[in-house]
Amino acid sequence: MKRAYDQWHEVLSEEFFGPDHALQSTVLYVDDEVEREIAERNGIDTPLAQAVSDEMYWEGSDRPLLWRVLSQCRTWAAKGSVGAPPSLPVLAVSVLAATRMATSDGMLRTNFRGRWYQVFRVPQESRKVNRLDRALDDVAAMWEELDSWLEDAGGLYGASTVSTDEHYWRIGYPISQALVRRADRQVLTRFFATTRLRPRNSTDVPGRELLRRLTAWSAGRDRHLSPRLMEELQFASESGNFGKGDPLIVSLLERLAYDWDGTLHEPDRKQRRRALGLRLAVTDRGRRLEWLADAAEGVEQTTVRIHDGRSFTLRTDYGNVYSGLETLHPSEPQLRLGVRLESDDLVIEWVPQEVVLLRMHSDLGEWVSTEYFEPGEQHWILASSAAAGQVGSMLSSIGTHTIREVPLPGIPGWRIFKGVRAVDSTAFTRALDSGGEHVHVLQPQVRQHAKLIGGLRIAREYRAGSSVAGHYLRGGEPDLLLPAAHSPDGTVEVALDGKTSKLRADPRMPFPLNCLRLEEGQHEVGTSSSSRVFTVYDGFHEGLPEGTGSLGYKCDKTAAPRVSSAESEDAWIRGAAAPARTELPRTVIVRREILEAFFLDPYGGVVPVHIQQTPPWVVKRLPEAAVNRGLEVAVPEGAVWFVYRTPSRWWVRLVSPNAVVPAPAPSGDNYRWAYAVLSAGDKCSEAGWSAYVQAAEAVIRSHDRSAE
Repeated sequence: MKRAYDQWHEVLSEEFFGPDHALQSTVLYVDDEVEREIAERNGIDTPLAQAVSDEMYWEGSDRPLLWRVLSQCRTWAAKGSVGAPPSLPVLAVSVLAATRMATSDGMLRTNFRGRWYQVFRVPQESRKVNRLDRALDDVAAMWEELDSWLEDAGGLYGASTVSTDEHYWRIGYPISQALVRRADRQVLTRFFATTRLRPRNSTDVPGRELLRRLTAWSAGRDRHLSPRLMEELQFASESGNFGKGDPLIVSLLERLAYDWDGTLHEPDRKQRRRALGLRLAVTDRGRRLEWLADAAEGVEQTTVRIHDGRSFTLRTDYGNVYSGLETLHPSEPQLRLGVRLESDDLVIEWVPQEVVLLRMHSDLGEWVSTEYFEPGEQHWILASSAAAGQVGSMLSSIGTHTIREVPLPGIPGWRIFKGVRAVDSTAFTRALDSGGEHVHVLQPQVRQHAKLIGGLRIAREYRAGSSVAGHYLRGGEPDLLLPAAHSPDGTVEVALDGKTSKLRADPRMPFPLNCLRLEEGQHEVGTSSSSRVFTVYDGFHEGLPEGTGSLGYKCDKTAAPRVSSAESEDAWIRGAAAPARTELPRTVIVRREILEAFFLDPYGGVVPVHIQQTPPWVVKRLPEAAVNRGLEVAVPEGAVWFVYRTPSRWWVRLVSPNAVVPAPAPSGDNYRWAYAVLSAGDKCSEAGWSAYVQAAEAVIRSHDRSAE
């Protein structure tokens, strides 16, 4: 009859390192429930811990506690390391101890040793405790041996997820395996898909960023992750600056991401299906919603089905996205409950969420949902009726004055916040640190490489692949986004053209390079692990820029009386080449003595006009009498009325005097719009203005009734 230890070894080998684990991430997760299930299914009567304990030298021996198992491991290695190492039951018991780590029985959740003693029913005051402590060195070596065996096998028995760090080292190995259950692995493949991770993490999303996304993805909704993993996510997120290094969950998520092949983990299906996250697009300048799906690698065309029986044929289209979802119109139930499209080879899913962040798609030129906020860039935010108030309050604190709130077309109660941009670093950082239910939508991604954003680019056609990040106009240099700091003092060592200095910079906000007044030419900036090359020039064209007019006045000692053909490259005063037909933007002239001014649309939108001061360089070069007292302001899309106040009174005028005035349709909470209308209530006799005054009064009355 086989020893209980050998029985457990055979069963664990098949359960965790069998043929079905080939090329897939494998986690040696064993808790009380898994142990009981495996023992019952395989007819093993001896508990796992007892089987391991029977192999230990407890009393009266100079040999190590795990001498028998160590001897078997040496023999196994000498014979070519065929099959799983004999240490599996010992490793499984250490994971069993790690799964019991919790604040209970007088122990803290970080007390692994106490649970290690408890597994073998050894009191902490017993002499056996010292032998169990010393055995942890041998257990750590066994974990490293298992990791090497899996790596050397090239994925034949599964991809290793064994991890640790300098802080934990010995006990980190079993803890890393105790964080993710088999059911969690299935959910995590779904998370990887919905966060648009590439197979094998080809875009190198770092572990800290995966932790940030998973925390946001699982917040407020039951994603069916195990309580232990949820507890670890909360603990890791609260650790703040990671002063003692990254939590173990960070390295584990990173290994799982690099081993993910882009398919869902579905134990009941033989054929593994590709998985994608469905995206929401706001098109036609905010007037229409569409679903958007990125093309899956290796699936050029497929037919997917939705729960109501409808099917859609998808084909790879421009911008590496699928066409074929044009007739699937987003609805409020879909946003609230989710959408799942599936075929035999592909699953595309929208996970329900109350707040959605969008950024302009670089290829499609439309606003498309994204996973992280990019400081310095424009964003739109969609919010449900339940979340709109909190989102509006949060956005009012980030120091952006261009935010405009309008209804989301076709989705009752949902709102669009347009023009969301982080320009005030102090206010933005304060808003992030203050927390809140929906603050995750403003969180920038956690980077491990330096990155350049913004800036005034010139000569985009001369960008030489990845060797040069871009060419910029001098004075309009880009901003530098730094990776998260790993040093104890929170600083990052930055090198600019070979000269290094330490910056205590918030990695969530960019550092403006234009304040350095760089000279013309090529520059390199970044950290020791990553840097970017860029160039700055006062102007890129030495000759005539493309589009320069062919008519002008020649520059010589006398003024030319008439315009002539400017064919040569001599000094000429030239105009731009005007197209045959052009449409100028709508503008209004605002006097500089105006105290305040607003553009109003019919739907409750209010866009304030900021009176700009005359630039100093203009004042220096022109006499005071030549400075224009008026300011030309572009009319925002959809604006109908221009309302402004001078020192004497309020004024109102139509933006387009000859256009038909649309009927007002504000929502009940557009108080700012209502007050702006009523401020100039009786100052306009234009047709249609009285209807706006009545609508504003109705909004104020509803506010007063709710206040009562």
